[in-house]
Amino acid sequence: MRYFKVDVREEPTEYGFMPTMQMYLLEGAEKRPVVLIVPGGGYTTVCIQCDGEKTAMQYNAAGFHAAVLRYSVEPHHFPEPQRDLMSAIRILRENGDIWGIHEDRIAIIGFSAGGHLCASVSTLWHLAKRDAALYKPNAAILCYAILTARLNHCREFLEDHVGRDERKLKLAACEEQVSGYTPPTFLYGTFEDTLTNPENVLYYAEKLCEHGVPFECHIFPRGSHGAPWCDDTIWAKPAGERDCNYIRMSVEWMRELFGLL
Repeated sequence: MRYFKVDVREEPTEYGFMPTMQMYLLEGAEKRPVVLIVPGGGYTTVCIQCDGEKTAMQYNAAGFHAAVLRYSVEPHHFPEPQRDLMSAIRILRENGDIWGIHEDRIAIIGFSAGGHLCASVSTLWHLAKRDAALYKPNAAILCYAILTARLNHCREFLEDHVGRDERKLKLAACEEQVSGYTPPTFLYGTFEDTLTNPENVLYYAEKLCEHGVPFECHIFPRGSHGAPWCDDTIWAKPAGERDCNYIRMSVEWMRELFGLL
């Protein structure tokens, strides 16, 4: 296993922050897919301890390279976090030969606000003015993500992130930006989640369907917002009587998507 950290920008932001990626690369000569993990935190912090290394270890155990992104949060706002994620995807793609990464098998997974960030880049990457293909995620895994402005509490969250500029708000309302450029997507949510409730997930799934974007969607009956399906050691232990381990399900989905079965 190779562990190292990579700066995502050439220079720190205007607030002196340097976004980084922590790399978790498996040994071996063959190229592998990589999963870029984008933790949650409401765009006020980045919950590395909750969504970071333990998630990377699960994808490593399944045969994927992994990386964890520490992106810009308050006082930064839209589109600064999006720029960080797009830059991270570009860096992974440009270093495919050096790091043993399959350049056409880059998946992003986001939790809560990190899920919104992944959905935002999934739907906006093609608007880059130069070399847009470098920023394209090949798959997106969205876990209890904010995906719409149709619901009042979701709109309030997005307004906190982008302000009340209607143009920016429309860009940040991921459901409205879904198109044929959006990559195949895995959606996860729960019925008990009152923040990213089922309507939020289903609105996004409806748009994916309208635009012919392949997707898989799971809405389970139990689980509050951000509830992990793990113990202190590994993301593998079911949290209840049923095995609703969405990490494992996303692995199976990616293996099928990338032709690894």
